[in-house]
Amino acid sequence: MTGAAAPGRAPPTSSEQPTVTEVLTVSLDLSIDSGGLEAASRDRRGSGGGVAGEEASTSGRTATTTATSGHGAAAAAAATQLAGHPAIARAASILAEGGVVAIPTETVYGLAANALSAEAVGRVYAAKNRPADNPLIIHVSSLAMLAGLYPPGWELPPIYEPVLRDLWPGPLTVLLPRSPLVPDAVTCGLPTMAVRMPAHPVALALIAACGFPLAAPSANSSGRPSPTLAKHVAADLGGGVIPLILDGGACSCGVESTVLDALRSPPAILRPGGVTREALVGYRGLEALQVYRKDFTDAALEAAPTTPGMKYRHYSPTAPVILLDPSPPAAAATAAATAAAAAAGATAANGADSSHSSSANGHGSGDGEGLGERLRQATEALLAEMAGSALEGWRPIPALAGSVVTASSSSSGSSSSGCNGSSSRSVPLDPPTLELASRLAGGGAVGVLRTSLAGAPPGLLQRAPQAKTAAAAAHSQVDDGERGRSSGSGGVGGGEGAGTRAVAAQRVIEYVLGHVSRPAEVATELFAGLRALDEAGCVVIVVEGVADEGAGVAVMNRLRKAASRVVHV
Repeated sequence: MTGAAAPGRAPPTSSEQPTVTEVLTVSLDLSIDSGGLEAASRDRRGSGGGVAGEEASTSGRTATTTATSGHGAAAAAAATQLAGHPAIARAASILAEGGVVAIPTETVYGLAANALSAEAVGRVYAAKNRPADNPLIIHVSSLAMLAGLYPPGWELPPIYEPVLRDLWPGPLTVLLPRSPLVPDAVTCGLPTMAVRMPAHPVALALIAACGFPLAAPSANSSGRPSPTLAKHVAADLGGGVIPLILDGGACSCGVESTVLDALRSPPAILRPGGVTREALVGYRGLEALQVYRKDFTDAALEAAPTTPGMKYRHYSPTAPVILLDPSPPAAAATAAATAAAAAAGATAANGADSSHSSSANGHGSGDGEGLGERLRQATEALLAEMAGSALEGWRPIPALAGSVVTASSSSSGSSSSGCNGSSSRSVPLDPPTLELASRLAGGGAVGVLRTSLAGAPPGLLQRAPQAKTAAAAAHSQVDDGERGRSSGSGGVGGGEGAGTRAVAAQRVIEYVLGHVSRPAEVATELFAGLRALDEAGCVVIVVEGVADEGAGVAVMNRLRKAASRVVHV
């Protein structure tokens, strides 16, 4: 299979540079005896036992993979069954020769290279066009492999032991003192290294087959939405940019790992991800756990980040993103402003603690049904305002980058005047209204990522044609005596009525991420949704956010980094 050329740049030059990217599918079943494995895992933790070991012999090497959490245990068991898979052997051969391979993990697809080879890691940076001061995460397949990276005389601190016992393999990265075996290219010259054990059988089997740890950032062009399907990798890095993609299906988590720094006091989550703060604070020593950019900022960390995802703008589609943020106004503005400053290369103004605790629900959460209705009304108001502004000649969208708008600071063309759900511009969100709204920016489609529609399955949403609302009809009237009435019916993509001088109605493309009450489900679909609307040619993407708590912290972290404009609702 040949992937698409990476957008916007040529592949790295090399005498051995392939002209195609090979894609090999690795079939797997994570349900293999998962009930028994989960029960065994509970028994081990309940009896106070240590980490269990499952021996996996691959390519003449033996590696111990831990089986702890239910999903992680299933992944570890499945990994043993992949030991002799030809695709694993092919990938291991490329990696042993210093090449790069895209691999599936439970979080997102990663672009893997030998973490102990500066030359191999350099190929990761080149393929992704990744900034040289953005460190990589090291992936291991066993605690024995982890221990082999410890500095001489160093032992794992007690604060980490129960966390790794219970949550590895899984979407949790921990910061440790740098190994002398790890090159500067991985750590960017910093004194710490970030390490995790992925809960995906393909990744575990491959690392064990290699016999060395893998450095593996997301397998995308730097700054783009992370890939959660093999086709996402091919879209960015296919066409010979990388030699091989292992297709292990859809990623189950959908956002990158949580990065925990328990070497500092108090301990901190430097990047929210697949393991929530709530899942960690129950461990001894983590009771005062803070979340970066929610509980504190640090100028030194901004200038020299110890983990990926802290400094640069990330996760951004080609189309500008307008985020409807339901967080409390001050918290939303602070987080968005910090993200915008980081995207511009600026550092935080100071290291003072924020006044907004990560554990506080505030008035930005509320019940899922109420929050969903508030987001739905905000979307309707925004689309109606966009439609009216487009007909009046408003064209600010190309200049949105880096702007942050709240309800109290909006200007002409801003959507926030109607985003509290009480605006007179709030209209039923039917296809004709969306047609009109999509006239924005020269008639291109408007994309909407939905979290407000209870009961709607994830994925692209198909709506039946409905009658045009009064608000939509009013906006269809144009500026002189030749105005006519547009057709009173017609669905997405329909034409205008006879005599009207309105520009032809365009599409609004909706993608359901999940419901706001289930942020973990939203996380699973987030990057796929951004990519789907980008591929559909949307000129702007409106995203309904979630409450900034629990699993929603990781979702909102990614969305604020992707957003060109943040509107508090």
